[in-house]
Amino acid sequence: MKTFKVAEIFLQKEQQLVEIPIQDGLVINWENEQRTWLLELFLDKEAEIRVRPFENEKEFTARIAITHRNNDPAMFSVSVRSFQQLEQGTSVLFDAKLQQMRNEYVKQLLETLLKQRLEGDELLEAFTEMLRNRPPVPEN
Repeated sequence: MKTFKVAEIFLQKEQQLVEIPIQDGLVINWENEQRTWLLELFLDKEAEIRVRPFENEKEFTARIAITHRNNDPAMFSVSVRSFQQLEQGTSVLFDAKLQQMRNEYVKQLLETLLKQRLEGDELLEAFTEMLRNRPPVPEN
């Protein structure tokens, strides 16, 4: 079993990415054949309000930057397990399955830019800028 710090997380609902501001978070790799993970986020009231609409979703996508915000996001299929009220906020547990390794980010980014019909220097400039800033890549 391995544990990693969550640096940044976006939840996806109906092709829209929702950034979840976290106080802290951990993602645990159970290292089993089913590739299951456990995600725990510690949230303030504002962040909890952003997560609540996902509570009854059977499964949705989470994009998680592990350890540092500038790391490529890993894509997980997640579902909410529970909300637990704490003195200083809320703990939310998610069951998760790894969908896509982080190195897929670059491929997705390039695909997105090509669909925007960028070419040559314009493509290279946009690609370089987006890699530097690492915005979440929309689903294609």
